[in-house]
Amino acid sequence: MYPNRPQVRRLFSSSLFLLLTLTLFSQTYILNEDFSSASGTTPPVGWANSTIAGEAEDLWHFDNPGTRVVNYPMIGTFAIFDSEGISRNQMPENVVLETPFFDATISSDILFSFDHYFVGGTGAIGTIEVYDGSDWNVARVYNDTTTNSEKEILDISAYAGSVPNSKIRFRWQGDSIGYWAVDNISIYTPLPTDAGITSLDDPVMPFPAGTHPIEVSLANFGANTITSTTINWSVNGVLQSPYSWTGSLSSGTKESNVDIGSYPFVSGQKTVFKIWQTDPNGETDGYALNDTLTKTLYTALCGTYTVGGSNPDFENFTEVATALNNAGVACPVIFEIRDGIYDEQIKLYEISGASASNNIWFWAENGENSLVDLHYTTSNPSNDFTLALTGSDYISFSYIGVNRTNGTNSILIQ
Repeated sequence: MYPNRPQVRRLFSSSLFLLLTLTLFSQTYILNEDFSSASGTTPPVGWANSTIAGEAEDLWHFDNPGTRVVNYPMIGTFAIFDSEGISRNQMPENVVLETPFFDATISSDILFSFDHYFVGGTGAIGTIEVYDGSDWNVARVYNDTTTNSEKEILDISAYAGSVPNSKIRFRWQGDSIGYWAVDNISIYTPLPTDAGITSLDDPVMPFPAGTHPIEVSLANFGANTITSTTINWSVNGVLQSPYSWTGSLSSGTKESNVDIGSYPFVSGQKTVFKIWQTDPNGETDGYALNDTLTKTLYTALCGTYTVGGSNPDFENFTEVATALNNAGVACPVIFEIRDGIYDEQIKLYEISGASASNNIWFWAENGENSLVDLHYTTSNPSNDFTLALTGSDYISFSYIGVNRTNGTNSILIQ
């Protein structure tokens, strides 16, 4: 009466086996968030932004109110608690940014990764806490300033594994010094074999010209312990000698300061690093998108540089600001600006190395007032300026127009 039933049963059994196999050996994302839907102090739907102690307005922001320079891959909108830019009232701060509840019953192995930049101050603490269904547990504490920016990976299986109502929160505690930026959050079940490069640990800007060791962090994003891999790297598109790493890296952990070689840096030169790993444990990596790190470094600037136009040292004011804010100067510096309108918003902080004998000059290359214009045209009420100087010293501008459209302040001095 049912001639095909055995075949259907075998088909069902095979499909169930395939489904279980894919579940057990595939990367399943439980929560992803890049904060693109957030604005002001309003987090994405389901997230909570709350003050536990301190002033009510001391909250995480998604509009970068202090215009902090935060490096790739933290681009666009990201979360930041800026103690210096928001609070500055010497009152204790205890503020949390909390994910929605998530269901982690899919696996007992749960990993958590994110990009961040923590700038510590006097007693500032950043804490990652995981809710296990009944209590909050501290998974990681940050006191010291990290590199800008840095990817972290945490094994939260002990707290969230197989839990139907888990969640995670970022807690800032401080008193008007420092800030913490966070982006690109992922909670997932790991692939069997998956490794990647998460940060360039050394050199860290500012640093002088000369030969420096190149040290990186290698992370295990997979379930299996990593015992070997090849770390490849290039500088300004030129391949360097690969490094063969061996060791023991368990799931959700990383090894920092892996010395992969050295490089001779030229004063003030833009140096682009691409660093990636291949063949972890002699196998094909399960997820290629987290294998590679790209990082741009500048040594301390010294001498005369061109900006804009044909074949310049710096493409625009934004590149200059990135170099100055991160790398500083080692002697007097002159930026000769080529003719043109530069639609940019620039913020300079206290520049490392700047002094009465190490001045920083911006001037029009042709020496005429009307040919160079720094002119920001985008409406931006939270950061209403074209040029902001925050704690900046020994900086001069000559023959350069600074204008503002769709806003109020051309120049803001803090």
